Amino acid sequence: MKNNNPLPPLPSVARDSMADQVYRHLRDGVMAGRFAPGQRLTIRGLAEALGSSPMPVREALRRLQAEGAFEFSDTARLSVVHLSGAQLRDVRDARVALEGLLAERAAVRMTGVDDSEIAQLYDRLQAAADAVDVPAYLSANFAFHRRIYEIAQAPIILGAVENFWVLIGPCFVLVAPDAAHLRRSMDAHRRILDALTHRDGPAARAAVTDDIMQAANCLSRVIDKPEKKRSAATPKGRRGSASG
Repeated sequence: MKNNNPLPPLPSVARDSMADQVYRHLRDGVMAGRFAPGQRLTIRGLAEALGSSPMPVREALRRLQAEGAFEFSDTARLSVVHLSGAQLRDVRDARVALEGLLAERAAVRMTGVDDSEIAQLYDRLQAAADAVDVPAYLSANFAFHRRIYEIAQAPIILGAVENFWVLIGPCFVLVAPDAAHLRRSMDAHRRILDALTHRDGPAARAAVTDDIMQAANCLSRVIDKPEKKRSAATPKGRRGSASG
């Protein structure tokens, strides 16, 4: 016999699980430079900061570990991944190609509403740079670039870019406190804004490339020094032994 009784009222199911929300918050935090390379973390500490239980944090960390953001030592200690100089250069080259392309596409898709929004994000960035407010600067920088690249309407390319941001994001903490670096970076950001306003795709690509290269050059100087010291301290007979 067919049952025609209507279903009782049911609560709607949340689209995103707690683990998904925790994952997005942590991932955005990594990309925006809220963590430093080599920083030690605990699952309990992250759970308390996010207002979550440890289980969703553990699940999110497994996903981010697979993406190269975090690593667990042999003793199960959790830390933020520290890029080597060679890895930094690989990420730099990929970002130049992909982010330059997105900026060029965004320039021809900009609307008046986009102009206003990007200008507001630029003003946030400038205010943070003037105050040498590193957390605010890194947050605004992330928002500025992400919004520009969203305007390009190329989600597959943006997804690839975000994968590289997961790797490079923590490294920005190493150079952002440098006031001279902030001034140089803001000059590039000003040229990005001008290029977008004038719908000049090649100029937008060139300005984004300059911004990425400046940051990469500063990072290389910071990262290469410890690597050279470690190499000099390693006995010659032991160098390269891990390669088999």
